[in-house]
Amino acid sequence: GTTINDIVLALCGGSLRRFLKEIGKLPGQSLTAGIPVSLRAKDDYSSGPSVGFILGTLATNIADPLRRLEVIAASTRRAKALMEGMPRHALDLFSTAVMAPYSLQILMGLEGRTRPVYNVPISNIPGPPEHLYLRGARLEAMYPVSLVTHGMALNITCYSYAGTLSFGFAGCRDTLPHMQRIAVYTGEVLQELEQAVFEKKESPEVTH
Repeated sequence: GTTINDIVLALCGGSLRRFLKEIGKLPGQSLTAGIPVSLRAKDDYSSGPSVGFILGTLATNIADPLRRLEVIAASTRRAKALMEGMPRHALDLFSTAVMAPYSLQILMGLEGRTRPVYNVPISNIPGPPEHLYLRGARLEAMYPVSLVTHGMALNITCYSYAGTLSFGFAGCRDTLPHMQRIAVYTGEVLQELEQAVFEKKESPEVTH
């Protein structure tokens, strides 16, 4: 089924599509996302990082919001299916293989000079489910700040907190001017997706 991560990717894909189309830079082929995933088993309480990467489409070549979401969900299901059932050492090797081209670019100082493994990293980090307080003052929202690297001018990170989801956009001001439009478009794409879902539920089914 469709997950919250798929919806996040669909919102990002829709906003990037609108942004790139507006400036006349929308490619015919869809952009791809590098998506961090947890490799830690539910009963693994060891310390230290345990994160791998999968690649998924952002379906920026698809105008219809529901179709875009369906394609993204199918893409992430396929990527996750490759990892399911793998032993831990195989998962580590799999993630290393996915990121090997990018790692070699860094080692050889070729970031930004060769084709990137993916176009934009998109992370969804779970935060505390309840409100936090400091001396009686409630923390209203948490917005993440991420890194950008050569060849990747945009990094999108989401952070959940007390039933809300905040989007943090970090980008290169020279390569990606007017980046605030992407944040605005993300909100508009959410409304567009909600409207499409509502209309689908309201439309009567026709059988033959």
